[in-house]
Amino acid sequence: MKILVTGGSGFLGRHLVARLQHEGHEVTVMDNFSGSKKEDIKDVKVIKGDIRDKADATRAVKECEAVFHLAAMTNVRDEDETADYEVNFLGAKNIFERAGEKGAKIIFTSSAAVYGDVAPCTEEAACKPISQYGRSKLKAENYLRKELPESFIIRAFNIYGPGGKSVINNFCRTIPQYKPVTIFGNGMQTRDYVHVQDVVSALMLGLENSGIYNVGTGRETSLLEIIDNIHEITRAKPEYKFALAKAGEIKRSKADISKIKSKLGWSPKIDIKSGILMTLEGEGWKKEPSVK
Repeated sequence: MKILVTGGSGFLGRHLVARLQHEGHEVTVMDNFSGSKKEDIKDVKVIKGDIRDKADATRAVKECEAVFHLAAMTNVRDEDETADYEVNFLGAKNIFERAGEKGAKIIFTSSAAVYGDVAPCTEEAACKPISQYGRSKLKAENYLRKELPESFIIRAFNIYGPGGKSVINNFCRTIPQYKPVTIFGNGMQTRDYVHVQDVVSALMLGLENSGIYNVGTGRETSLLEIIDNIHEITRAKPEYKFALAKAGEIKRSKADISKIKSKLGWSPKIDIKSGILMTLEGEGWKKEPSVK
């Protein structure tokens, strides 16, 4: 199948492109490379362009049978309302319209940020986003569900893994080097951390299915638990300090994944400890050989 991946040189995009290639699909990547490098992806057709530009989007979706729309501004704390609205809504809408004109299947990566400060989150719950990022993602969702209801949407929770930019990745880089770690708040705030490989496996289901689904683990993990797990694996005891919690931060996040489990048979395969080990190794950490 001929498939377009917008944002395909980003963290999630690279993992998805590799999976699509492995399964024999003909992949085109569209990216503006604002936060990545063209060299990060190999053996695919690359279109450098802006998802907000009609000509760029038309050129990218040409001949594609399916579009994975990943491109977005992803900083939840960024309250640049104009940029979030233009990229995450108007840019998404532009891609959706061009893909719809071609009759291409759309698989959209939305976010748990659409829920706001609610846990656990079900797909039927009222969405009350507290960030501009979440509001722009929800607006794109609503447009897609209304205009192209056969599309597939995932609400991804906190994605981590080799090459990522999550707090887990940050801790996996700094703690083994005994660099100090700053914890904003009391460290007890939780997130539902889901490994990038599990997110890719959920996205792949979009080629044959429609609807909107949470993609997480159904488990909450605190920042202090992450630090403890990294310490247990690496034996590196970090020095950390506490700072004031950042304004607008949610205290808890947890996915209800019963819908995707029951309807599509998907469930996460990588638990948090295994995922942290994989991330450590991806960040260059090596286990010291035992002395006999």
